[in-house]
Amino acid sequence: MLQYLRKIRVTFQGASGGFVVNPGNETGDQLRVSFSVSKDISGEANEASIEIWNLAKDHRNAVGKELDQVTLEAGYIPPAMLAGGGGSSNVGIIFKGRLRDVEHRREGADIVTRISCGDGDAALRKAVISKTFKAGTPVKEVVEALQKEFEKEGVDRGEWKGLDDLPPFKRPYSMCGSCSREMDRIGRSHRLYWSSQNEAIEIIPSDAAIESSAFISARTGMVDTPTITDNGVRVTALLNPEIRPNRKVIVESETLEMNGEGGAYRVSSATYNGDNRDGDFTVTIVGERFESGKVDEGIGVPPRKKGG
Repeated sequence: MLQYLRKIRVTFQGASGGFVVNPGNETGDQLRVSFSVSKDISGEANEASIEIWNLAKDHRNAVGKELDQVTLEAGYIPPAMLAGGGGSSNVGIIFKGRLRDVEHRREGADIVTRISCGDGDAALRKAVISKTFKAGTPVKEVVEALQKEFEKEGVDRGEWKGLDDLPPFKRPYSMCGSCSREMDRIGRSHRLYWSSQNEAIEIIPSDAAIESSAFISARTGMVDTPTITDNGVRVTALLNPEIRPNRKVIVESETLEMNGEGGAYRVSSATYNGDNRDGDFTVTIVGERFESGKVDEGIGVPPRKKGG
């Protein structure tokens, strides 16, 4: 697909309804929107900062009051699609979460609304559990109990891998307190990553990846030269919503090939930056080498972003 015309949609929802900034597939008459999104596979909430120029007054008043759910979509629209000649865009969700803070400021003749958001914020902070399981209980059953508490705070179940292969608990297992803390404990004990991705809990073994891959090369929008890290790669590409944490990407680059690198990587973090008028419209990933069906576990389970 020709990566040419930028599209950003922002949907606000709440108990009283909602509205969409830049609906449809039009690219010529959009409100200006910029964003920065940071996502990774730790148990901390992914974060987004979004700025919108010149929202209608009633929409400004509703954001952060009646409306607190935010979905950010971005990508490219092919010119042929706008001309009615068919084709498809790659516009997709790059962030879904809850609003944390909102502020409005004036810049000359413009009013800019800035919002900050967290992915699964309420669930990760508020969900609690108090329960004891008998000896012989499968790990998956314990995680499912935690998931039920997350769902009460609006976070769904995403893709889970590896839980069916774990041995059951040999002794009675008790949990009391924060569900996030309990998930951390299970993750450390059984070498699992867990995280909220677009308000859905995803779980994978520390050496695995979700079997969905995107391709990054000079032909598909790679920006500059990849950087080789201790156990993988750091690379920037034109924005593609299919490039997400926990998933595989295939990276093709002469620089990597010269150094005996390249091929498949698991995305451990992704940073998306975009503006539908000018500047960046990219995703930067840090990936771990994925070879012979598994990840190089040189760094082990990643630390949480903010301590604890």
